[in-house]
Amino acid sequence: MLLLFSVQNFACFAEEALFSMVASSDASHPQHVVESEAGRKPRILRLAALYGANGHGKSKIVEALRFVRDLVVDGTKAGDPIECPTFRLDSDLSEAASRFEIVIDYDGVEYSYGFVVDEKRVLEEWLFARLTSRESRFFERITDDDGKVTVEFGPALGGGSKKERQLLEFVAEGTRPDQLFLTEALDRNVGQVKPMLEWFRRVLVIVSADDAPQAVAIRAGRDQSLTDFLADFLSRAGTGVDGVKVEETPVDGDGFFGGAPTSFLKSLSETVDKGHVFNFVDQTKNEVITVYKNSDGERVVGCLKTIHRSKNGGSVEFQFGDESSGTQRLMEIMPILADAESRERVYVVDELDRKLHPALSRLFVETFIQRCRRQPHTAYLHHPRHPPDGPGPVAPP
Repeated sequence: MLLLFSVQNFACFAEEALFSMVASSDASHPQHVVESEAGRKPRILRLAALYGANGHGKSKIVEALRFVRDLVVDGTKAGDPIECPTFRLDSDLSEAASRFEIVIDYDGVEYSYGFVVDEKRVLEEWLFARLTSRESRFFERITDDDGKVTVEFGPALGGGSKKERQLLEFVAEGTRPDQLFLTEALDRNVGQVKPMLEWFRRVLVIVSADDAPQAVAIRAGRDQSLTDFLADFLSRAGTGVDGVKVEETPVDGDGFFGGAPTSFLKSLSETVDKGHVFNFVDQTKNEVITVYKNSDGERVVGCLKTIHRSKNGGSVEFQFGDESSGTQRLMEIMPILADAESRERVYVVDELDRKLHPALSRLFVETFIQRCRRQPHTAYLHHPRHPPDGPGPVAPP
């Protein structure tokens, strides 16, 4: 679960901006609060809404969180700049370092992790944890002006065997000035910090306003329960969709995309061969195309399709692109509802209400709350562009 996230000198945030999911002492709506089992045992909100006028940083807070996740999970390439957009309206800040910190509750432990970076270096980095009410240091790192990385270990990380200590010192020596120590430690299989990677990679799910339904296409083709859930919810939402299916077609080399630019084919091959998903829109067919490796390691093209009932009771297939923009958006975020009941996830959704009728937005939020009550370790953040009933906080449904 996400407790706190702070960012300073990033995009439109000159001063520190703090987002908190820690509940106040207000006893209203107790069903929307999760009792933490970690560290200082705070009460955590299941859901929060962030809204305001255009240009006030709603999407930028999401971008900042995505920046942190990508830097931890993907790391940096030696010699490449750390592309961190700073606050450009103050000349003193435009060349200054940016600061990020995140506090999470995961597997019964409260972790506090953060770093300070500029274009060339990770200047500072730290990781602390609360297994009880007392905070323990995992590590603190600094990089000096000459690029020398120094890492100090606390007993929570460096208090193991001599062999484990030697491994940590070896990893610290091999950490580049422009690389996070956490990322280097994860690459070198330092087991004590793996929960942080798992949280960023598997728990944190960031959905941008323009995300395509690549995860839906893959999962709907493999998971019948998800397919059934999609069909049921879309039917209840009055979209006219009666079913969902995915057609998988083997890709016979790059010839499948005959005539495509070389750069496109290269990007496709590199992405899919790494085990990732390559997603694009075929404008000629009005289809969203997803290329990935199936369970047999073969490249396949997955096409998401919807099924409608004709007047005579038959089934008619539609391309995903034939659906209304609202139905498309709803399907893009549907896995949130499907997983809320069974998996620990933190969802950060940019413009949840984008292209959705207010009634659909409300149905989505209500369904999420109902399903995640049965899964106590799920937290959720969304931020529509406007409150449903004018200024003021959004009341839980």
